[in-house]
Amino acid sequence: DTYNVSIGQGDLLVTPLQLINYTTVIANGGKIYRPFIVKKIAAEDGKTIKEINSQIIEDYSSNIEIIKEIQRGMIDAVKKPYGTAYLLADLPVSVAAKTGTSQIESNTKINAFFVGYAPVENPEIAILVLVENAREGSLNAVPVAKDILNWYYYNRLIKSL
Repeated sequence: DTYNVSIGQGDLLVTPLQLINYTTVIANGGKIYRPFIVKKIAAEDGKTIKEINSQIIEDYSSNIEIIKEIQRGMIDAVKKPYGTAYLLADLPVSVAAKTGTSQIESNTKINAFFVGYAPVENPEIAILVLVENAREGSLNAVPVAKDILNWYYYNRLIKSL
């Protein structure tokens, strides 16, 4: 069953939050941060009332060669014409991605997913798209991810320059 688990099949069960958190580990070179929803609480005038600091809960940066190999695979999924996320190759921001399908309810339902991060050179955003009752992440989840990443690029990255 090792083979099945290695490709995300069989008894491998992860939540979307776990999957996006693992994606950030790949993006940042090995650190697992405790997830949180609120980064900062601010008053109406913009003054910070409380800021939540990141907390590292595991560090796998000693496995950097393995992480770099996974990064290369995720980059190829976008840049190579045979990649399952090649639809993103023309985005104005570089993206690393993984697409797939997940089976639920004793394999009676299939969900399409996309997980990725951008920009590749200095990651700022990790994204997960899950489309329920849809096959193939490359056909169903990638177009949604493209819209989100386009919006992010033009409304967040460009404005911060």
